[in-house]
Amino acid sequence: MSKPIPEGGIVRLTPEAKLREFAGLYRGAVDPAAAERFAARCDSLGLRFAGDEFTVLAALDTPAKVQGFLNNELYYNDDHASVGQEETAMPPRRVLQTGMAHCFEGAMFAYAVNFLHGHEPCLVMLEASQDADHNLVVCRDPGTGLYGSNAQSRYPGLVGRPAEYPTVRAVADSYVPFYYSDRTLDPADLTLVGVSDEIDLVAKYGAAWMASEEPLWDIYYTYIDESRLFHYFSGDSGRPHLYPAVRALRENWVRVDAQGKPYVSLDDLPSAARVAWRMFWKVYGPADGPRPRGKARELEREFFGLTGTTPIDLDDNAFDLQFYLAAGYRIEQLLTRGTTP
Repeated sequence: MSKPIPEGGIVRLTPEAKLREFAGLYRGAVDPAAAERFAARCDSLGLRFAGDEFTVLAALDTPAKVQGFLNNELYYNDDHASVGQEETAMPPRRVLQTGMAHCFEGAMFAYAVNFLHGHEPCLVMLEASQDADHNLVVCRDPGTGLYGSNAQSRYPGLVGRPAEYPTVRAVADSYVPFYYSDRTLDPADLTLVGVSDEIDLVAKYGAAWMASEEPLWDIYYTYIDESRLFHYFSGDSGRPHLYPAVRALRENWVRVDAQGKPYVSLDDLPSAARVAWRMFWKVYGPADGPRPRGKARELEREFFGLTGTTPIDLDDNAFDLQFYLAAGYRIEQLLTRGTTP
């Protein structure tokens, strides 16, 4: 898990001082041959890392070392710690300069470093219901043929995995028993629903972002679109499905009104789902606690069977879309209108 925050709080350093600190830790760990390959790879892509940046990145020449850096050197960047706190999507070099990263930022860092060391990473998203999703960077060990992952998390069960799994799906499956609700904090209240296909970020976005100073909002907001299929962990696991927020837009379950405000369009839901939606919000209330129980839980399951999402998640999708639109992105960027299930 990420580096524990000290009782006295995090000591904030300037970017230059933070890089010097990291370089001092990793200078003796740089393998000359790996550093030469890393430099050649960067040169071929037109990317430039120099001085202390190069020292740290060159030293992290295996996925295991990348995970060690995530676990031992980076604090978790809780950009949702308060309502007024600004959200971030820091690129890899800003992660180095701040010594912090949240799940997405840690994944972008791990992807970039592994790619520049020639490990051919892929990004995989774990889909959760009424909980935050999770990003994994998966690499295959060329010697054994087995797969492992890198991940940044505050929770020990959600960090990376060593390369000991026969498939990418097996890596994803290993997270299911550890992924419990942020709302209830009950280890028995598991929330993972599905896993995405492998995502090649370089094929979609190129490699320039790996050395950028600018936030990675383009990737953050658009890497999951209608072309990215997901697979359920249980039940109808053989049938691929769209990410629920994307499906909601495709089916017009979430629309945008004349004032630009997103809303759940009940008239566009399947008739049975419309009934379940209305009944759910009639029975769901404070007595349920942070998660639906009893009759509300039954209706939630019924709604999920009809739509692949829950009333709470669909309502959250409409709410979250306002931030996507406010950032200047368009719904069309998520809908490829290709041939999908």
